[in-house]
Amino acid sequence: MRLCPLRSAALSSTLALACAMASLASNARADLIDDLPAGTGYAAWELCTRTQQSGDDYLRVRWAYTVPKVQPLPYVWDVDYYPGSKVDVRTFVPFITNKRTAVYRKGLGCTLVPPGATEAAVRAQPFKAVTLTTPSAQAWPLGEGPVQSYLNSPALSQLLTKHGDAIFTETSTKAGEKQNALAFLVARDGHLVYERYAKDYDRQQPQLGWSMTKSLTALVAGLMITDGRLSLDTPVGLPQWSGSAKAAITWRQLLNMAPGLAWNEGYAGASDATQMLFSQPDQGAWAADRTLTSAPGSTFTYSTGFPNIAMLRMKQLLGGTHQALYDYYQQRLFAPLGIRNGVVEPDATGTPVGGARGILRPVDWLRLGQLVVQGGQWNGQTLINAEAMRFLVAASPASSEYGGYIWRQPSTEIPAALPARLPADLVWFAGHMGQFVVIVPSRNLVVLRMGVSFSKDASREAIFAAVADLIEQP
Repeated sequence: MRLCPLRSAALSSTLALACAMASLASNARADLIDDLPAGTGYAAWELCTRTQQSGDDYLRVRWAYTVPKVQPLPYVWDVDYYPGSKVDVRTFVPFITNKRTAVYRKGLGCTLVPPGATEAAVRAQPFKAVTLTTPSAQAWPLGEGPVQSYLNSPALSQLLTKHGDAIFTETSTKAGEKQNALAFLVARDGHLVYERYAKDYDRQQPQLGWSMTKSLTALVAGLMITDGRLSLDTPVGLPQWSGSAKAAITWRQLLNMAPGLAWNEGYAGASDATQMLFSQPDQGAWAADRTLTSAPGSTFTYSTGFPNIAMLRMKQLLGGTHQALYDYYQQRLFAPLGIRNGVVEPDATGTPVGGARGILRPVDWLRLGQLVVQGGQWNGQTLINAEAMRFLVAASPASSEYGGYIWRQPSTEIPAALPARLPADLVWFAGHMGQFVVIVPSRNLVVLRMGVSFSKDASREAIFAAVADLIEQP
């Protein structure tokens, strides 16, 4: 609901504030104040990542993707946009000054600077980006060859077009209800058979995967298991847990979202997720400080914080520097798969935000799905061993719907009419605002949908309906 007329140059921040606050009931005004850190943090990071890492248009990102998400914050904000450098978002509420800066660093993407951190300290962190080799012209997934649509039968081509049209067709003209599909890709039998992007987008733009990053974090953990750097049934070994009951939490329990730590994943106001993402410089350490409330391994609790704990500990195991962990996932995962210009954006301490900030091209998110289809094998080599891969897709003892940071059948997250049409081995990566990589190993099928959706149910319906139809198509 629009609370006031749209701001113009003549509408001062003070007048805008008075207008917005007068339009709200007292409890809503309190909620708005509680939401300020999350709103300014979200806006700064969103504007920075989508424009400076993904190369999107600033005005589109601001008005189509950010403003509808953080209402009514835009009535009381000021945004300073510095191309190639940073984004500042600040609000002016009586007696409360709230500001968040997202700093861009080439090769690392954007980092949010919350209280307790400084832009200067973030920029001073040593870092050297990987040197990209010349891409192969081979067909996907081994190279950058074009989509192989000629492999499709007429019936399959018609089906793909039907679902592509459905995914890219808006059913509402209201900004806050749009699907904003950016990419729809399909890999079948190891071939890229359908590739479609929204107008003004293309293959080379990396896109924010949000919580699909959890599954990426799981694959990095799988590499470390394969390399003998960690073991599922040994304690995580986080130094801050030493001497406490948390010291018994194992990697298996952490990766199953069942470490026993208290967590509120809500995205309204000051939840654990928003407090961590938008107000904490050391996100993994903050999440690790949550209270132990149940026996480790017994209770499934979906959390963006737990993958951040995993990334923090993996960084420590690799020597404690962001460079070491960055080099590890770039060299051991991204380079073999041909993933280009991908990154997991770090927090202010340099630890990758493993729960939410993976930025990869859609064709590269699709490659991660193909790696799961192939059981950790790639181009004749074992990247992730069979034991680790079985764990990642198997049901957790705490929830049959979840594996190792990967969703799986059977699940209430699948639209109610579709589970009976979907194979038992179906698994998927899922992210905020309509990010999906759906994987069916038994059919050698991977289907991706990415965008900035303001209707989770609609985007979920569209992708799973497409998967169900594709499974039934010879």
